[in-house]
Amino acid sequence: MGSYEVSPEHAVASSIRMIQDGRVEAVKLEGGIELAPTISRITSIGIPVLGHIGLTPQRSHSLGGFRVQGKTAASASKLLTDALALQDAGCFSLVLEAVPAPVSELITEKLKIPTIGIGAGNGCSGQVLVQIDMLGNFPKGRFMPKFVKQYANVFEESKKAMKQYREDVRSRAYPAKEHTYPISPEELQEFEEILKQRSAEFEDK
Repeated sequence: MGSYEVSPEHAVASSIRMIQDGRVEAVKLEGGIELAPTISRITSIGIPVLGHIGLTPQRSHSLGGFRVQGKTAASASKLLTDALALQDAGCFSLVLEAVPAPVSELITEKLKIPTIGIGAGNGCSGQVLVQIDMLGNFPKGRFMPKFVKQYANVFEESKKAMKQYREDVRSRAYPAKEHTYPISPEELQEFEEILKQRSAEFEDK
């Protein structure tokens, strides 16, 4: 938020920095037709842009929170207008977030570029999910959007592993011999002799 909204020139400068310092290959901007001039400016200098319409998390406060977009004919029509404008501005693909599945499918059919859905049904060209959501890498009580399918429970498995680690450390079962580096018996014996010779030093301390 704030890296591209001020002006097209500001967005271009931010995009160049992302390419140079972040070593990315493309940038993503959230917003509709109002961002078309900015996206056109960025793509005109050879930086690929991924668009993002529907629920735009950076603008969620102006949308009344994390709410589904395109639930009426008028708002669905607005999404199509946005999608076509971003396609014309040079976006190589669009993210459609929290949009009714039939609306996403119809918009996808009208576009020449692929769509990536998140909470937008299986009629999009592809899908994306947040990794910590799909892997269950969070504690109980965290809000989960309706569209998330949890494929694992990494958080609980991690807790089990950390508890076992704690128990192994306390009982000295870990680190075991196979987790340590060896020293030859001869070198160890020589080191022990050095310790005996220096025992007076330790007693003084």
